[in-house]
Amino acid sequence: MRLLESAESLFASRGYLGVTIRDVAKASRSNVAAAHYHFGSKEGLVMEMLRSRIAPVNEERLQMLADARSKAEGKALQPIEIFEALLLPLGRAATRGEGPDLRFMQLIGRSFTEPALFMEKVHKKLFRELPEIFMVELRRAYPESNEEDLYWNLHFVVATMLGTLAQHRRLGLFTGGVCDERDIKGMIRRLVAFATGGFSAGMEGVMHK
Repeated sequence: MRLLESAESLFASRGYLGVTIRDVAKASRSNVAAAHYHFGSKEGLVMEMLRSRIAPVNEERLQMLADARSKAEGKALQPIEIFEALLLPLGRAATRGEGPDLRFMQLIGRSFTEPALFMEKVHKKLFRELPEIFMVELRRAYPESNEEDLYWNLHFVVATMLGTLAQHRRLGLFTGGVCDERDIKGMIRRLVAFATGGFSAGMEGVMHK
């Protein structure tokens, strides 16, 4: 739908506060009445745009976990399987052809700049159940760990995931061209290894403090 495409482009470049429903209607060559009819408000329009982008990622995450559970035949999943399910679908969504989907990257970056109240609504609508689903698998993978440490380390992984994608365009400058910022597949592969090792090392560190 043109309204959603225009909402995505404007939100990615301007943020929630910088977009009006009139702007979106104009960019999509629609009218404000149509936008209100389909989505009710600017918030409803932006939420639906984000849902259309994020829901397929979350569905793939849950499918990867289900497939891994089936292969494990009742055993606890390996940490790398858990983090592959969390990270690989996002990496695929952030890739267009052989390079990055820059607009999707901008959407990820918005998670650091948008008003806290709006992001709380986004989290409740689009991510409410996801952390607990992954926590189920992490509890089984780290049976001797406590809840607080598991949540802290999952938080660190999620923050690293978002920051890696949001800041990817600085990679070439930061590394003097050694790393290719367009290699999203390679970036996510390395991120999976980093998240898995970092999470496990973090759990061992708090257990032996």
